[in-house]
Formats: sequence, structure tokens, C-alpha cells
Amino acid sequence: MSTAPRLLIANRGEIARRILRTARARGCPVAVVSTAADRGAPVRGEADRVFEVPGFLDSEAIIAAATGWDAGLLHPGYGFLSENSSFAAAVEAAEIAFVGPTAESMRLLGDKEAARRTAVAAGVPVLPSLGVDELASEPNPAAAVEQTGVGFPCAVKAAAGGGGIGIRVVRRPEALEEALSTAASEARAAFGDGRVYVERWLDRPRHVEIQVLGDGRGAGIHLGERECSVQRRRQKLLEWAPGFGISADLRARMGEAALRLVIATRYRGAGTVEFLLEPDGSFHFLEVNTRLQVEHPITEEIYGVDLVDAQLEIAAGGWAAALPDPVVRAGAFEPLSPRGAAFEARIVAESPRNGFAPSPGRLRRYREPAGDGVRVDSGVVEGSPVPPGFDSLLAKVIASGDSHPAAAARLASALEWTVIHGVETNASLMVSVLRHPDLLGERVHAGWLEGRIEEVAASRLAPDVMALLGRDGVADAVAAAASRRRTTTGADLFRSLGQADEFPRVEPGRRAGEVMLSGAPVRDAGAGEALTVTATPLAGGRELAVTVAGETLALPLSAEGEGLRRGHDSGEIRAPLAGQVIRILEGGSSVEEGDVVAVIESMKMHWEIRAPAGGALEGVAVERGQAVAAGALLLRVASPSE
Repeated sequence: MSTAPRLLIANRGEIARRILRTARARGCPVAVVSTAADRGAPVRGEADRVFEVPGFLDSEAIIAAATGWDAGLLHPGYGFLSENSSFAAAVEAAEIAFVGPTAESMRLLGDKEAARRTAVAAGVPVLPSLGVDELASEPNPAAAVEQTGVGFPCAVKAAAGGGGIGIRVVRRPEALEEALSTAASEARAAFGDGRVYVERWLDRPRHVEIQVLGDGRGAGIHLGERECSVQRRRQKLLEWAPGFGISADLRARMGEAALRLVIATRYRGAGTVEFLLEPDGSFHFLEVNTRLQVEHPITEEIYGVDLVDAQLEIAAGGWAAALPDPVVRAGAFEPLSPRGAAFEARIVAESPRNGFAPSPGRLRRYREPAGDGVRVDSGVVEGSPVPPGFDSLLAKVIASGDSHPAAAARLASALEWTVIHGVETNASLMVSVLRHPDLLGERVHAGWLEGRIEEVAASRLAPDVMALLGRDGVADAVAAAASRRRTTTGADLFRSLGQADEFPRVEPGRRAGEVMLSGAPVRDAGAGEALTVTATPLAGGRELAVTVAGETLALPLSAEGEGLRRGHDSGEIRAPLAGQVIRILEGGSSVEEGDVVAVIESMKMHWEIRAPAGGALEGVAVERGQAVAAGALLLRVASPSE
């Protein structure tokens, strides 16, 4: 019988599977909590026990499951309750070791304003700010922003915030009052805490973070930096380590600043201290994440450590042998030298060419990349549902190499080999980012991607290849070959017309769903002697998902092509994605073209549905709070002439 403590994982998806993998290697029996909406998750079949709870935020049900199973350790992963100090305290009050910092450390560092005060006391550089209490006592906040040296532009930030929620950038004094009100409302809705503060805003900083570990007794270490400067709406999409052009001296100075916080707060376990880095090498404290980060694998790759193993060892009262000895004086630590470089791309279920709309559904085909220097941390397998009620992260693809260019090229190639059908993803966009000259030219910053969304989201396929795939009969021929039928109606039609040379030769490939196109049309399109695609029929056989060179297209199949456009001219408004209706206008309401008529919440995002034309709303088919499937009829707009 194993003597290792039982571990309960209070999370889902890829991080739950990641934690489970390391816990298994340590010999720990592992249980996971889950919900009814997540019954198709692969981690449920991989754990020793599954405890179904009402939700991942239900702390009482989670702790009851842990105590009932006699768990010795509880790992919260990231998100959900991972940075909730009350939850951490309740876990330890139940005599279960919490895999993370103490509740006291969380309170000091998890609240942004409290963390700023702690940073100032520890001698860590911060940007000028106007705190919660100072704002509350100021009759003229705009004047105070100028007088205290914060200045404009500034950022209004939620004190209890995270993930970019509750932030408003203000460039003019007259816009400050509205930004304070809006940010406070957003923070109150997201975190139950409407406190906000104001901080100087930097338009083009780099986002660099230091990985720290503390022993909980006033000593700790750091494992260098990660750079997270490719972001959209302040959400990280691509990370790498080490940071571009970070000298050993700058790494040591940022690491020392981060360690001061670890030592001052007697921090326990893994955490991340985030900084904004300016072109002149000056850096400023941003926040502390009191948990494991999504991007932790790139640090593991270049330092040869297992951060989850280190977390579990520290939670059990020890210190991982693979780590350097912790120090009690920040300046005494000698940073390790990174080996090579690593990049991580977050693959999320959303549509870059449709305003990044969430894309829940079911994975009809799922093929992960493999090979030397490639690692995949995923929460799904082929056939997995992607529920609308959770965030959109499907997998993280990590690639390492001797240098940044080598690692980036390897990751781009790995993503081109990846196939995901059934939901839309950002995989192709990530390939474009990895191959953009600004990335390896070290010209990226935290706002870089926002100004280039259309450029990097555009198709990378040559127009002639797109035209070939869109030619009449080609999608049907590819669908037939993907199902291992060699004779295609499209090819027969062209032969009967004596135009065989105008239609590509279409044959099944070696892998499931793989199809080879060859012949004169392929050569004429500039695709060489053969074009390899992977295809999967979707939407009940009405369309075909086709992936070629990392690009995924949706092609209509002939029998139902017209049906795909149903409702286009009828005034019908259908749900573009699955989710929950959180707002819908009443029947009889008059609207103008572009007015918001409904809002659907999906994958933690709010998606606005707008009227395609002006008129009166009629035939409202759903109500607030109702769950809807993609394509479901919501309502109809009757034009004034009807």
C-alpha cells in the first residue's frame, strides 16, 4: 500500500491532468473534483476517484470531498479558488495541506494594493499611484492624479482584480470619473469587491515575470524570467523563456527584487512576481500571482525542474532536491543560467476571424503534435466536449531549442501539424505570430498584438490554394476520400465532361481523415506535386472542416450548401455560439441596425448579438437564463415594410 499522501485536485482541464501526472510519479493516490457539465473530461477517467460537486467555486463541497476521502494534500491549480485566502485557510483548518501559500501571504500579495504597499516596504520599484483610500478622500481625483505624479495616461485598476478585468486606461482628465465608476462596477461584478486605485500607465512596456519558490519560513529562490509580451485584451497568448535580450545583470536585479517579497512575506510554494520592463532596462512591480502559472512549463524546460513536484514537496514540509538551496537574504542568491530557450502557445477555442468569439462544441478530430523538443499539456482528447461554461483553454503546446529562433521555429512547425476539428481555435494565428519578423526581431511589447490582429489572423494559404479547395466538387471529393472511399462524384463529373485535368486527383492518405490531392490543378496552384489535407465532416454532413499547413477552413458540402445560409435574408437572428442567454430584448422592441438585441455568456466571455437591420423584434424564442446551442433561433427582426 502506498504511503504517499492522498491528493485532491480542485480543478479541471489541462492543469488537472498536469498535476495528476506528477502526483502519480510520486506515488500519490489522486482524486479530482468535477461537475456534471464536465462529465466528458478525460481527467475523470484517469483519476482514482471523482467527486462531483455543484461547481469549482463551491469551497464547502470541495473541502467535504477532501476530508471524506482522507486527503492529505489539496492542489487548487490556477483560477477558480487557487488565490482565495479564505479557501486556503479553510483547507488548512480541516488539517489538509494546501499546495500553495498560506492565507496570510495571499492576503498580503493577492490584493493588488496591499501587494504594492508590501513591495514598497521591501524596496521593490513601483509605478506612482493613487490608492483606494486616497481616491475616496479626494474631491477632485483628476487633479490629485496630476499632483501626485501619476499623471495621464493612467490606469484605473481593481484592487482585487486579475486577468485584465476591472482595468480602464484613461488618457484625459475629463474621462477619469466615468472610468472610476465603470471599473468599480466591473470589479464588483467579477470579484465581489469594487475597490479601485489609479496607477501610471505605460503604453509599450514589455511584460516580464519572475518564477519564485519559498520555503514558508522566510527563505526562497527564483528561476529566472518568462516574457509574456504577446497579449490580447491583457490576456497572455504566447510566452517564452528566457526573455529577449535579458542580461545576466538584469535577471539578477529583477530576481533579487522578487525574492525580497518572498522573504518579507515568508512565502510558501510556487509564485510569480510580475514586472513591466521599459526599453532603458528600468522595471516596475505589477502584481504577484500566488499560484502556479499557466506558462510554468517553459521554465521547467530551460531549467530542468518539475515545478508541480516542487510544490508538492514544499507542501509536505520539505524542499525539492532538484532546486537550489533557499536563501534568507535576496542578494545572496546566485541565479541559475537558463539552457536554451522555450516557447509556449495557448491553444484556445475561439474564432480570431470572428472577433475572437468563443467556440464551444465537441472535438470531432483532435491530433496533437509530437517530436523532439515538443511537449503538449492538454485537457482534452478526441471526442471531448468543450463546454461553454468554462474558459476556452484546450491545450498548451511547448517547444524548446538551443536558441529563441530554433524554439520558435519548432513550435510553429508543431502547430502546423496540429489538427482540431469541431471547434475553432487560434492555432493558425499563433503560427503567424511565431513567424512574424517583429517577434524574433525583439520588437514586441504588451500592446503589440492589438494593433496587428487583422494582419496575423489573415489566412496564410496562397489564394490559388484557397481557390482550388473551394472549386465545385472538391469538398465532396475530399469528404469521400476522408471516409476511405476512392471514387468521387466530383471526379466522375469532370471525367464525363472530358475535363479530368481540371479536377485534382483525390485519394485517402495514411492517417485517419488524411487526404492527398495531386495532379495538374495542384501544381498550378503552387502546392507542389501533392497537397496533404485532413478533413472531417461537421454540422450533420453540411460542411467539411479541412486543415492544410496548420490552416483550418470550413467548406460547404454540395447537398446542403444552401442550407448553411438559412435565415440570412429572413431576419432571423440565431445564436453564433453555445452558451447562456444573459440578456435579450422583449418582443415588440424597435431596434436600429447594429443595436445589441441579446447577450450570450460563453467560456467566461460576454458575446453581444446585434440586429442585422432595423425593425421590430418578434418571435422571441428564448428567455434570460436559458442555455442555447450554436445556431439556435433567438428572435426575428421584422422590417418596417413587413
